[in-house]
Amino acid sequence: MDLTQALIVVVGSFGVGVLGGLLGVGGGVFLVPFLVFFDVATPKMAVAISLCCVICTSAAAALVTGRAGSEGLARLSTALKLEPALVAGAVLASLLGRRFDDGALLIGFGILILLVAALIRLRRRFSAVDDAPWSPTRLAAVMVLAFLSGGASGLFGVGGGVLVVPTLVLVGRWPLKAAAATSSLCLMTSAAAGAAVHHAHAPLPVDVVAAVMFGVLPGGALGARLQRIASEAVVEAVFTGLAVVVAGLSVWRGLQ
Repeated sequence: MDLTQALIVVVGSFGVGVLGGLLGVGGGVFLVPFLVFFDVATPKMAVAISLCCVICTSAAAALVTGRAGSEGLARLSTALKLEPALVAGAVLASLLGRRFDDGALLIGFGILILLVAALIRLRRRFSAVDDAPWSPTRLAAVMVLAFLSGGASGLFGVGGGVLVVPTLVLVGRWPLKAAAATSSLCLMTSAAAGAAVHHAHAPLPVDVVAAVMFGVLPGGALGARLQRIASEAVVEAVFTGLAVVVAGLSVWRGLQ
């Protein structure tokens, strides 16, 4: 990777990080198509690079949200229960994903982005959940859906949090903050497992990973700050528009 391409990756990854932090969906939703559309990486390699970013961003989020006394310990114990399902889903999907051609992977990614957009539209419903004292419920159903969320993470390189959080809130009836914190704790290991499988099949380009991290991490921090002052309706409209465009481009690229 020459200097010009490295600058493109850093600047583009910074923009991806800003969008991910602003919209609360993580950078993977936009990072994979960015790397593919600009011919920085193949779809499978882009997924692996995205998972490396998920490890770092989830770890940073977990450090912040984990400082919550006894409530934080409760989330940790629940995260450990969900971890096997998420990791199993990520590993299995990563192995199966190696068998898919790039076109099928991009088409599936486009469909996933539209699903994520639909879940974002339900954000107001999430915020209405009471944040009163609670205890984890419906763990069996949550673990099944966690397995599927881990699979989406390993197959498409997204953090999975945008799927895990709605699962915990709508199915498990958890408070939003606890669900988000639990998601951050879980996704570190599931993303690491998926990235390890991809790396075993094809070594990751360290220079590209470093350039992406250099852009995504500060971009995500800036996006999170902007989220505090941005209108929720505007954020939803921006994400919906971007999701439709990126999904369309992904499917079009996959059909070529």
